[in-house]
Amino acid sequence: VLPQRAEDRVLEVLVRKTETIKQELGSLSKVIDDEVERRLRDGIRHRDVERLAREIEAADLDREKRRIAAEELEAARERQDDLKEQIERCRTLLDQSRKWVQFDAQPFRDAMSSSLELLGAEPLKEERADHGEVVWTFPSLAGKALADASWTATLDTLRAPRKTDQKLAEWRREAPVRPVVFEDAGVLTDDTVHLHLEQRMAQRLLARFRAQGFVYHDLSRACLVQAADSIPRVILLGRLCLFGRQAERLHEVLIPVAARWTEPSRRQGPLRAYAEEAEARTLERLETALQSARGPGETVHRRLRDTAARDIEDLLPQLEERAGLAARAAEHRLRARGESEERQLRETLERQRQRVQAELGKHEGRGTQLTMPFSEEEKRQLQADIASWRTRLVQFDQDLKTEPARIREFYEVRAQRVEPIGLVYLWPDTG
Repeated sequence: VLPQRAEDRVLEVLVRKTETIKQELGSLSKVIDDEVERRLRDGIRHRDVERLAREIEAADLDREKRRIAAEELEAARERQDDLKEQIERCRTLLDQSRKWVQFDAQPFRDAMSSSLELLGAEPLKEERADHGEVVWTFPSLAGKALADASWTATLDTLRAPRKTDQKLAEWRREAPVRPVVFEDAGVLTDDTVHLHLEQRMAQRLLARFRAQGFVYHDLSRACLVQAADSIPRVILLGRLCLFGRQAERLHEVLIPVAARWTEPSRRQGPLRAYAEEAEARTLERLETALQSARGPGETVHRRLRDTAARDIEDLLPQLEERAGLAARAAEHRLRARGESEERQLRETLERQRQRVQAELGKHEGRGTQLTMPFSEEEKRQLQADIASWRTRLVQFDQDLKTEPARIREFYEVRAQRVEPIGLVYLWPDTG
């Protein structure tokens, strides 16, 4: 506060007064803001300084305004508390979804790079954007042997939006394929595309990758890698699929069966699968071994190639047994999910029907009140609303009879399929 500035006297009183009100009410509200704005609407003239200071010093909110201010602040606090609860619920849901989906950006990115390589193209290329964040760029698919012309339209989903009157060729020339990111970059920009599981390009590449792995023969079905271990191990990988009505895929999971490998001449019976703990250690060693991707010599290759068919024969019944257990557990979860969604849909439809019934009850049978000062357009709109509400109530009855049951039946397993899809040998690096 400078003594040579007369307006500082008014501002000093204003700050002190609003601080007092803030301490009394816990915060400031729109009511108080409006009061201050009204008093200072014409600014602070030097000749009015003392009068404004006295008025602000003596001013106080009357009882009604205090009540309104308190209600306003309380409503704001309730909204803030509700937002905090919603944020916490969202965090919990996000954590649960991550655990359920088991999604990780690294294997997602690797799968898409592998799919691009199956098309004869280069994998995703890592670069640095202007803001310093890591981005990945797509290669050109033009002229690739396994990439037909439809891939151009798929790549278009990574370009900036096309203008209404812009020609297709001009748009593709002026809007290059943007780089992609797989995690939140912390920067709000249109320069990159956040690639997720539902994005069209990602879905097509992942579908290609899965089809190549499970149907065709240009992806190896067996591999042999060296591991930092002292004993040889073998892992049979199987795929369990559960199908609903009309062959809808409800569940899919990879099932491993690991065992210690021994020479067929030394076996006293079929290979026996590891217990859960030993199998977990084997899979950990597999993850580590695949990062180095080192393999033994041709002699070991020949030995294992000759025994692969027998190894599969030994482990396949145990794979099918585990798949049966996994299928029953998955069926139980699917059934519970179907019953939960059936109940939620029924409750939602019931609530909506009650709201429509309540709204219809306000206006039904009050046709004489339409003679009150309503315009003709308002009368027609109300009559149309009443007719629509009656139609909707009939539809609610039909939906309640069919839709919840349809949701539950969707999750009923009608068929299952188990198939071996890969064989992995972990050979000791000591030979």
